[in-house]
Amino acid sequence: MSSLFSFIRHRYDKIKGDTVHSHPKESDFRQKLKKELYEYNQVLHHGFPTKPSALAYDPSLQLLAIATKHGALRVYGAPDVEFCSTHESEETVTQLLFIPGEGRLVSLTCDNVLHLWEINSDDFNSTLEEKKTFDEFTSDGSKPKAISVISIFDKKLLLGTEDGDVHLLNLHSFKITDQVISQDVIMQNVPEDCKVVSTGSVEALQAHPTNKDKFLIGYDRGLIVLWDLKENKADVTFNASQQLESLCWNRNGKEFLSSHSDGSYVHWVVDDGNQPKEECIPYGPFPCKAISKIDWKTAEGDNEPFMIFSGGMARGSYGDKFTVSVIQGEKHVTFDFTSRVLDYTVLCKADEEPTDPGLEAGSIRDIPHSIIVLLEEEIVAIDLLSNGWPPFRLPYGNSIHASAITASSHVSNVPESLWKKIIDAGNQLFSSYSKREWPIRGGEKQETRKSRDILLTGHEDGSVKFWNVSSVSMELMYKVNTASYFEEGFTESDDADGIREPTEDEEPFRKIGHFDPYTDDPRLGVQRIFLCPVSDILVVAGTAGQVIVLQMEREQRELDIKVSKVNLVGDRDNFVWKGHNSLTVVSGDVRYNQGFQPQCILQMSPPAACTALSVHTEWQLLSAGTAHGFCLFDFCQRRSISATCTLSATETSATDDSSMSRRKSFKKSLRESFRRLRRRRSMGKTKKESGASNRLQEMKSDDGQRAISSPKMQAGRKLAPPTIEEDMPHAERAIEERGASGDGSQCSMVRCLQFADTYLTATVHSPSLLAGTNAGKVYIFSIVLPAYDKRDQEDVTARLSKEITLRHQAPVIGLSIIDGTYYPLPLALEVQNGRAKAPDMSGNHKLLVISEEQFKLFAMPTLKPEDKWKLTAHEGSRTRKVATCTFRSRSDEQYNEMNIACMTNMGQLSVYTIKGLRRQMNIDAINKIDINGIASCILASTGEGFYLSSSSEYARFSLSAAKVVKPACKLTLKDGLRTPEGTPQIIIENYDETHPTSRDSVVSRGELSAADMSLRSADMTQDEVVDYAHEEPELSPAAAAASASVAADDASNICNASETAGQTSDQLTNHHSPVAEEPVASSTLHSHNEVHSTVTTATVEVSP
Repeated sequence: MSSLFSFIRHRYDKIKGDTVHSHPKESDFRQKLKKELYEYNQVLHHGFPTKPSALAYDPSLQLLAIATKHGALRVYGAPDVEFCSTHESEETVTQLLFIPGEGRLVSLTCDNVLHLWEINSDDFNSTLEEKKTFDEFTSDGSKPKAISVISIFDKKLLLGTEDGDVHLLNLHSFKITDQVISQDVIMQNVPEDCKVVSTGSVEALQAHPTNKDKFLIGYDRGLIVLWDLKENKADVTFNASQQLESLCWNRNGKEFLSSHSDGSYVHWVVDDGNQPKEECIPYGPFPCKAISKIDWKTAEGDNEPFMIFSGGMARGSYGDKFTVSVIQGEKHVTFDFTSRVLDYTVLCKADEEPTDPGLEAGSIRDIPHSIIVLLEEEIVAIDLLSNGWPPFRLPYGNSIHASAITASSHVSNVPESLWKKIIDAGNQLFSSYSKREWPIRGGEKQETRKSRDILLTGHEDGSVKFWNVSSVSMELMYKVNTASYFEEGFTESDDADGIREPTEDEEPFRKIGHFDPYTDDPRLGVQRIFLCPVSDILVVAGTAGQVIVLQMEREQRELDIKVSKVNLVGDRDNFVWKGHNSLTVVSGDVRYNQGFQPQCILQMSPPAACTALSVHTEWQLLSAGTAHGFCLFDFCQRRSISATCTLSATETSATDDSSMSRRKSFKKSLRESFRRLRRRRSMGKTKKESGASNRLQEMKSDDGQRAISSPKMQAGRKLAPPTIEEDMPHAERAIEERGASGDGSQCSMVRCLQFADTYLTATVHSPSLLAGTNAGKVYIFSIVLPAYDKRDQEDVTARLSKEITLRHQAPVIGLSIIDGTYYPLPLALEVQNGRAKAPDMSGNHKLLVISEEQFKLFAMPTLKPEDKWKLTAHEGSRTRKVATCTFRSRSDEQYNEMNIACMTNMGQLSVYTIKGLRRQMNIDAINKIDINGIASCILASTGEGFYLSSSSEYARFSLSAAKVVKPACKLTLKDGLRTPEGTPQIIIENYDETHPTSRDSVVSRGELSAADMSLRSADMTQDEVVDYAHEEPELSPAAAAASASVAADDASNICNASETAGQTSDQLTNHHSPVAEEPVASSTLHSHNEVHSTVTTATVEVSP
């Protein structure tokens, strides 16, 4: 009778346009509050840019730029100064150049298009914006001219092509000039003994350091020409016998070097003409690889100059090495890297500091102080001023994938005492690094209040790294190498800092860098990490069932590590482990440096990978789980308390570390195929049917289970509804029981563990342990602790108190105890140290069970269901990551809420209230095909999150409106760089009768005429004004239309004024085309930039 009444009530709710799963409409106050609490922002990338392709450095502004094969562009200055953008085409960037001192860059992409970028600052809100493009070599309809090399020459850009020509691009207008230095003209100007059939492509272009009218042109076949642009002729010609790779000047402008494909370099003197002064093969005489780049830098005082080059190794002996060699007199070091050298740049004091105008150019010394090397997998910075030329510690661009990341964890609000201990331990560990400050100091950051946040990453080689993620830059603070605790990874010398001094046989080679993707033993890999910021305890669980408990210590100590073993499967019949063996712990006393030192090691058997870990530092207990079960361990007394096997009878035969046997996999594949076929047929039939009477309804019974109204559904099968009514807020999908095989993973696998002090009986709360498995089971254990003064003498006991089995056997991925105020219970020692408020222990506790398919609240201790949110039934997605987060109001720091944040397998991020389980926001954050990104996602307790956008880079996002870490920096330029002082600079190209093939740019200055004012007014076109109106997100449609109308009238007035001033309609029409644009005053362009910055700032201010 009750089922019939429930069915009638359900049908009545349908007619009203509501369902049993819908919630009342939220009030306007709640809607406004949600805007104060929640806002999605993806603002940062931490780590090393994926697949880098080009490097550039601006010594005047001290900015470093890196471009990638995916079109990403990153500009770095001082720590926390970063500017990022991406090419719209996402094409590979092949070359990158700074326009010195202007905060502008030029990039060349593989589609033969040049891009002009600007760093524009509005207070501390700076952006890297693409301003112009040049694609005339590919879009003019003629045969495309492939650009092979670009170089800055005064206020022009030299473009060398593969057919041997050199073109000049005006950097103000970003248009090509009529002046072309063709290959034919070059051949007419060279002596007869230097003439060749074909010079090949232009390989190198180098501006003369002392004469602004001259530059070197180097051709692929070895021909080198010193070209005088003013006289439009070849000044001197040089001819090398080998294929050319690169050129570099001596600062005096009288000598230069050329490097070649046979591993040699040649010293040329300009006055000596075609006769080289010296030819040298540094690693000869046997055949060598090419020297791809070379630099010649003069040192301070009477010291020997620096010779720096990449490559040149002997093919037979060292052809597989990736090197950069530094030679100064008798001092010779060859830095040996583990990935390919893409480019490097030498930082010199003479380029960064203003020089005395009274000094002659030839008397100025370069004084190199650092080298920045860009490799395929990392950045390495070398200090040339310190003894031994040690590397710098990187404040950004770190190779987080030096060893593959296998686990991660986030800890917020770290106490200052632990923070200092970690920094001190890291300084001691990295003591062989340079003591100098980071040499790149461009830009200015805004000083803001920072929290002390740490991101911990576990790696395949057994290391755990501590990263400072309190601000924009992510710097490596400290590193723990757990492999050294086992004989399989033990080494006598601790080279955790990545530096090892070479032996006599290895000189002059010196290993440098962190990237090492290979591991000696995969069993050393880290699977789970836990750090208690209050008790200074770190727990690391690994791939071979090892769980290591570490304690932070200030002093160096000698320890003999004790091992405790626990068997999870017990005396089960027919169980034989076929996987890998456990690791062997190092025996005897071992000296450990300051930092985290091992206290004890728990070894679980069978030695399968750890899949879940929970630690309670106040009770000094930990629980670890694998695919076979879980155990409770007392690390105070260093003994096992209990072990629970979760294997079913059918899983006993699958005794290796794989998820299922081959036979099971084949049977599962067939079963799934037949299910899909039946589902398609049933959906085809139901589409032809109409009427609500033919639909199958699912009811909620008094005991929280579903009442079935069809014989087919009683047999365990439910059909999806054929159509969805418009007034139904959610459509429920058919959810099938997963059975023994589930989704392909072992049902016995433990997915989550949680300690809590809650009510297992109606009157008394006590310590407890909760465990969730892949089979949809929840185990609840009651724990009895001895008195505090007898904690190390009496044993801890535990017994199974309750057990829950979910209907559809969906994997349980999260468990939490909620107090009477709907707040999760705080972590251990948080209340005692003032880091959290005391929980409500008066009763009314609830158990929050989060499975892949739904969220569900149970009352404690009766375990009666109270509320739920059916994620899979409503949306077809499954939960992958979940966390309870604190969301603070952006306008009132005193107000906060604790909510549930989750990541689904579709890449969606959602936030739900604990009370009522109502969704507050839902956003598509990650592409659903990015499986690695979704699997690596971390949801922090502060409302932030991280995920691997690639193997080498974390993307950082925020769901909280109040907690957003984003770049707050600016770039200050000298007056007169982008905008010349005085009146605007009008560029007029006049024909030069002296040289019929060239046009020179003549600059005229004077008072602004009506035509000049017209040019300046025409910079804001009607389209730009309309775009400005459309960028106001808060305007209603009517207001937006009215604003656009007014803007159009204003633009029309501007156009009319321009026509009155003498501008033709064609000029006005073509002015805002980036290709057909006439040269315009640089101040006019700067005025346009100011308008654009204003638009950007206005958009930020009005965004919710």
